[in-house]
Amino acid sequence: MASPRELVEELSNLKAEASKLRNSLNELDREKESWFRKKDDCSKRIRESIQKIKENKSKRDSLTNEVKELKPKRDIINKEITAKLKALDGLKKEKTALARSLNIKDSPSRIKSQMDKLEFRIETDTVSFEKEKELMKKIKELKKVYNDAVVIDESVKKLRDSSDEIRIMRKEANEIHRSIQEKARQSQALHDEILKTSAEIGRMKADEENFFKKFSEYKKQFTEISSQLREKLRGMNDVKSSLDKISSDKREKRRQEIDSILKSKEDAVNEKIKKRQKLTTEDLLVFQKFEK
Repeated sequence: MASPRELVEELSNLKAEASKLRNSLNELDREKESWFRKKDDCSKRIRESIQKIKENKSKRDSLTNEVKELKPKRDIINKEITAKLKALDGLKKEKTALARSLNIKDSPSRIKSQMDKLEFRIETDTVSFEKEKELMKKIKELKKVYNDAVVIDESVKKLRDSSDEIRIMRKEANEIHRSIQEKARQSQALHDEILKTSAEIGRMKADEENFFKKFSEYKKQFTEISSQLREKLRGMNDVKSSLDKISSDKREKRRQEIDSILKSKEDAVNEKIKKRQKLTTEDLLVFQKFEK
């Protein structure tokens, strides 16, 4: 069995070793938690990026659907414009042929003004019968020209109305086309952002894996050092128990020695009492102790 001095020396060595292990354990714990925080922050950024991709995909898909809905509308309007342009071309040819066949140069309003002047002359001037017949014939001829001119004027109005309608439709088609282009541009920008974010997630996942690997390495070392420290602490407790037992045994032995001495003194005091001898102060103290 080891001597008390050897046990005290062993306890001192164990305390020093335990102190070193505690320092190492604290350092490992700081490193371990540092890598875990890095891994945790990286995981958080990955989750945020994944959520961002989901949101951008939803926006992109919505824009893509809007483009799909707008394209048929634009195409329908363009087809209608093509048909109306063809009809307009027909109206132009019809108007040109009509104007050429009728050989009318004046507008209906101007012809009507000429007719009104002749009628006013007949009503207000004193003209001969022959002259009146001549004027009436002229009015009749102008009336026929006027009716033909009205027909041409209506043809011109149709051309103008058709051109206005085509212009409005072209404006609408161009607005839809610009909207399609803008939405397609936004959709492509979101798609590019999704690809960029996906690439970033790939890099972050590699970092996350590396951070977790570092954390696991330090955690393993931490666990090993913790186990070693527990062993040292158990050893310290065993040594302390041995020292406590030695101290307890020494106290017990000392107590027994004292009790033996006191017992012998008690016997001496009792002998004096029997013989009616005078007791000293020390004898009284011994007697009182054992009375207690």
